[in-house]
Amino acid sequence: MSACVHATALMAAGRLAEARRVAEAALDADGPEPLLFLALARAHMAEDEDDHDDDAERVFRRALDTFPDHVDLLAGYTALCLRSDSMDRPGRHARGPVLLERLRELAPDSPQLRQATESTSVLVAASAKAPSAARVQRHDAVDALAAAASPRAAEEDARRRVALAPHDRRLAVLDETLVSLARPRRAPLRFLLRRNPEYRFAVQTTLAVLLIARHAIGPFPLWVLLTVGVLLDLPLMALRLLLRGARVRGEARASAVAEVGPADAELSLPPVRRHAPRELAFLGAGAVVALTAVVTSSVLAYAEFTAYPRYEVAAPDSFRGMARMDMSDTMGAAAPGDAGRRGDVTFAYYYTGGAGDGSELAVGGSAGDFHEATAATAYESDALLSGTPGVTGLDDTWRANAGAYGGWMQCSRYVEDLTSKTKALCFWADKGSMGSVTFKAEDMPHADIEQLARMTRQSVLRLVPQSS
Repeated sequence: MSACVHATALMAAGRLAEARRVAEAALDADGPEPLLFLALARAHMAEDEDDHDDDAERVFRRALDTFPDHVDLLAGYTALCLRSDSMDRPGRHARGPVLLERLRELAPDSPQLRQATESTSVLVAASAKAPSAARVQRHDAVDALAAAASPRAAEEDARRRVALAPHDRRLAVLDETLVSLARPRRAPLRFLLRRNPEYRFAVQTTLAVLLIARHAIGPFPLWVLLTVGVLLDLPLMALRLLLRGARVRGEARASAVAEVGPADAELSLPPVRRHAPRELAFLGAGAVVALTAVVTSSVLAYAEFTAYPRYEVAAPDSFRGMARMDMSDTMGAAAPGDAGRRGDVTFAYYYTGGAGDGSELAVGGSAGDFHEATAATAYESDALLSGTPGVTGLDDTWRANAGAYGGWMQCSRYVEDLTSKTKALCFWADKGSMGSVTFKAEDMPHADIEQLARMTRQSVLRLVPQSS
């Protein structure tokens, strides 16, 4: 029985390989014993690996050959079979119901039968898994700090206990953790350890607010959001690094101890509790906040992507002293676009100087849904112009200020072969319109060309308020 207690204590400390060695040595020395078989099988199952599950099954079958009616062995083997994967281990999984019926015959009202029956539940199986080493470390450190009068007192108590049981990995990890946390200026990390769920919830809420604010108060680059997230995660990263280092040092200390004795019940730490309702509440609320923010941001982003400004084509009869010429119906007024075209209306107007000074200006384009338009729509206009017959001397192209209507604009100066006149062409594009303005620009500087293009665009197109 002392060997069984020793093996169980080693399993509680996470020293599964040593627990198996103790159980196997006792079985070799003293012969078959059902509780030692059970401890050995559980030490294999705790590894949560397929190979160890196979070893556990061999131990159970060997034990049940000698003790066929032992209730604890039957319950343990039944749980192993019922929790096995029906695809990977179909034979083992099929033995589960048979063993369950046998257990029901032997102990119809026993807690072993109840536990084995619950093994079919995925949630129960998940909760039965041993907590991770990081979870155990955080749990023990929080409990120790809460029970002690000060961090220094918690560190001293852990040092006293680990000195009496240096082979206990859990105590060694706790001692190293408290040594790191009790140092001066580590109060923020101690607070973060105790209030980890609340801090995570605050971080998630902050990032969710910023994510939605990009749509509510105006767009700002995503790198701003990422930078805030990284800055808020730095304290958590520092805590994770501190805990990981302490865990590695503690496990190395315990593994270096050659002499392993039975664990003292007074020195052993209490079992790791499940997540408290407060922790679960903050974790659940944080998940809801994050999911809501992502969904809301996605919906708003799609709405912004598909939205486009509405324009009404309203070319004036005269512009800067030039009169609009009466041309064909399709050139002198806005016309509905074809059913298969992206634009709702197309337009083309020609203005010429009424005073006979030779002033002329041509403007044309489309207004409608161009929500997929990008800067390239405007900035590739020089490539189109360079391939136009009758155009030479295209050596002056620049990106212009698009003006109050927004979007993108690019202007080019070129020579028209037919007339040998120097002209300017400015092409604009936004998510609600695109078009071009062409006029003579012999001695006009860039600023004047851009201004005339903007004025023409804003005179021909009138922005319709979204509410209308």
